[in-house]
Amino acid sequence: MELHQLRYMAAVARCGSVAKASEELYVSKQAISKAIRSLEQEAGFELFDRGEHMRPTDAGRDILVHAERVLGEVDEIDRCMQARKAGAGPQETLAIAFKSFPLDYLFFHDGHEAVALINEFAARTPGCSVSTFKMSDTAVFNALEEGAIDLGFVHGAYKRPGIKLLPLGPVETRVITLHENPFCAKAPVRIADLEGVPIRSPFDFDLYTNSFIAACHERGFNPIFREVPLNDRAIDAFCAGGGVHLQPYDPLMEAAYPQSAFMPFHPSDRIELPLCLAYSEALAGPLALKLVSFIRNGLRR
Repeated sequence: MELHQLRYMAAVARCGSVAKASEELYVSKQAISKAIRSLEQEAGFELFDRGEHMRPTDAGRDILVHAERVLGEVDEIDRCMQARKAGAGPQETLAIAFKSFPLDYLFFHDGHEAVALINEFAARTPGCSVSTFKMSDTAVFNALEEGAIDLGFVHGAYKRPGIKLLPLGPVETRVITLHENPFCAKAPVRIADLEGVPIRSPFDFDLYTNSFIAACHERGFNPIFREVPLNDRAIDAFCAGGGVHLQPYDPLMEAAYPQSAFMPFHPSDRIELPLCLAYSEALAGPLALKLVSFIRNGLRR
């Protein structure tokens, strides 16, 4: 049994196929298939059910639990060795971009597991610091392609050549306004309820916004977007006049903004897109790739 066999096994279980694991690991499909077959021969039983998707067998799941622990420890040893090598050497700063509020808000409050893992990685990796930026999804992709940032958080599973995405879990978007706004009686909100309602215009017509506009069109209307300055006083005045805005939601926001109502969409009208960590296949440096691996392994704990 070799470490690379366990790493390949974990990647196939995570990705659901040898082809996707091959893309993630930058290893040929033949090498991954051969390693897993060899491991199965050594074990004496099959580790995967091979159908449309490769899923671990019951025995495979048992092995996978131990394999992930071993791989986590190996990654920890590697970080320890790198820290020793770094010694008192110069710091390396990771440039990470977030879409502006609320994703940057969650960063500074450890409100998302991936954000907490970034802070944990920086604290445990001598010589590593993190610099954060606010960008739209489009700007994140452009900055990644130019090498201006190392990693970026985007809202949705975009398809962009040369960019890899690590899904971190769904993000719920809610309709937000002041409690005094009569629209609050509509909760849970259906998309059709927003016909004729002023909506604060987003700064980036991203994947969510385009999906929302398409859903409005399916219901026979065009959403009404209004430009509103990005400050609390202007937004509250807009909402007091009957307006609303659509934002990714986290329970932390309710305590921070008690004057606001955070109305969920009706289950049949929800558009839930994943929060994803994006990085460039060609330009991401060793430290950035170690952070991606740390987050991926941490989310499976």
